[in-house]
Amino acid sequence: MSPGARKKLPKDSGLPLVDGLEKLNTPSVTDYVQAASEYIRSASVIDEGQRKTAQLRLSKSLAMVALCDLRACGLALTDAIAGEHDVGGGLRSVQVDLSENTRTDGLTLALEIKPVHLAVGRAIWNRFGDIRSFAVNVHLKFPFAVLGGVMTIPTKERGTSGKDNHWRSTTHLIAKAIGRFIRAGGRQREGDAAHLLEGIAVLVFDPDTATIDVGVPPVGSNLRWDEFIRALADTYSARFGEL
Repeated sequence: MSPGARKKLPKDSGLPLVDGLEKLNTPSVTDYVQAASEYIRSASVIDEGQRKTAQLRLSKSLAMVALCDLRACGLALTDAIAGEHDVGGGLRSVQVDLSENTRTDGLTLALEIKPVHLAVGRAIWNRFGDIRSFAVNVHLKFPFAVLGGVMTIPTKERGTSGKDNHWRSTTHLIAKAIGRFIRAGGRQREGDAAHLLEGIAVLVFDPDTATIDVGVPPVGSNLRWDEFIRALADTYSARFGEL
């Protein structure tokens, strides 16, 4: 294989719920959580290629969920693209999971999805930094663009990577992260600081029951999925005249 060539990934992950996501016309957050929980529980018994396929499929499905929910709020988003693709930033090109690039306004919307499925303790702060860097990079070139960041976090993780005999809670890590995410969101005007995002979602779920944690993040934090979608829709409407 030549240098820089990508290894071909398997067509399916071997996980029924994950592989079934692409067949859903209007996937929901519940569909995502059920599939992500299946992936977390099965990650130790599938190979590296299957894990990568699952990760790509999960991120694309959550981008589709966001697109469906934004359209349900009344946004047309006729030029929106869901699925990993390149967008030019002020510093470098960046891969985003959902974007709309229009002929008249340029980039109007972009979402960065950073799931933390495994090794939460190591990954959560790296993902936080990735989302902040994404905001700076894209806002430098497109100050009017409505940017969203999404982090998904399970309430437990394996005590030892690849071992299923011991799991530990991640709720203390999630609680610590929520304060930082609240401060990183809420960019309401195009002249506000570039490192802030117009909306951030933290989707917390129990991988055993495959259900969303209804208490975390707290109501009014603007980090809950419905609050996040509403914030993006309202800001998009204010800047680009929809709704």
